[in-house]
Amino acid sequence: MIANNIAYIHRDGKHVPRVQTYRNRKEALLCREVTIDATGDISHKPIGKLACFASPIEYLRGEFDRRLTYKGEEGPPRWCAGCPSRQACGTFAEQRMEMDAGIAAKRAAWIAATQRLGGTERYEHPTFTEFATACAERGWRSDNEDALAWQRAEDAKRKRKQRAQQSRTTKLAKTATPTALAALSDERDRRHDALMSAARSAGAPTWLRNLSDRMIAVTCDVWQVREAMEGRGGREITGGDVMRALVALGRDHGMSPTSLRPRVNEAISRVARLEEQGSVWAVFLPADEPIPPRSPGQFLNGVIFEILDEDA
Repeated sequence: MIANNIAYIHRDGKHVPRVQTYRNRKEALLCREVTIDATGDISHKPIGKLACFASPIEYLRGEFDRRLTYKGEEGPPRWCAGCPSRQACGTFAEQRMEMDAGIAAKRAAWIAATQRLGGTERYEHPTFTEFATACAERGWRSDNEDALAWQRAEDAKRKRKQRAQQSRTTKLAKTATPTALAALSDERDRRHDALMSAARSAGAPTWLRNLSDRMIAVTCDVWQVREAMEGRGGREITGGDVMRALVALGRDHGMSPTSLRPRVNEAISRVARLEEQGSVWAVFLPADEPIPPRSPGQFLNGVIFEILDEDA
């Protein structure tokens, strides 16, 4: 009995394999999406894993295809069994056979000669070999492979452009350049001096008084790095972005990335408080912009840290 993966037996006795074991199950070709000309050549939307579409040999061989059953449950679609495009495939395969008088005659001869045979025995008969050979030599054309190759090339080109744009945007948005950092160096030092003085002064509120020298330095570094990164690429800057930039610059202050990240988020929230009107860093803001046009949540993906002031 002829195996499922064999399309037909050639005149020389060799077995000719079927086109595709696994067909496209995600997309379906409908009759209205396919056009056929007077010679039997077809056009339709590009669809992968369906080179077998409208092939009279493949369509007829699929008559006895069945999905395997495992412990009473139907397995995955295989061959023509379960192919969502089979109805349209049959419609145009039939049209192709009807358009060619020679092929139609060979098909009729095969049906007449094998009408008493059962199952796949019909496909082992010499008349099916004659029919299938005529179909293979006829070689109807489909523009699917050309359209599919063009679509794949366009998709690949679009993805390359997206990756390149993403890379450029990421680089701009998440990099603190040496030039930008240098321009903010003096102001960073002034802010450091002001914060150190305020934190060590008599009567300083608890949230300032409890800051260690290291956390004052971290706060000032976070301010400088974030300012250097702002406006590059128009993307949101997160605490993670600032943390990675600090690590890359060697300003991790002896902390691992895991330990540094929450400290950075706390520092971002602290910077917003320091820049509030009447607070330590308010003097460094432009006179026409006493309140910063940003909130801590803008840089923390919506996570806002609240620093409790026992003296408030």
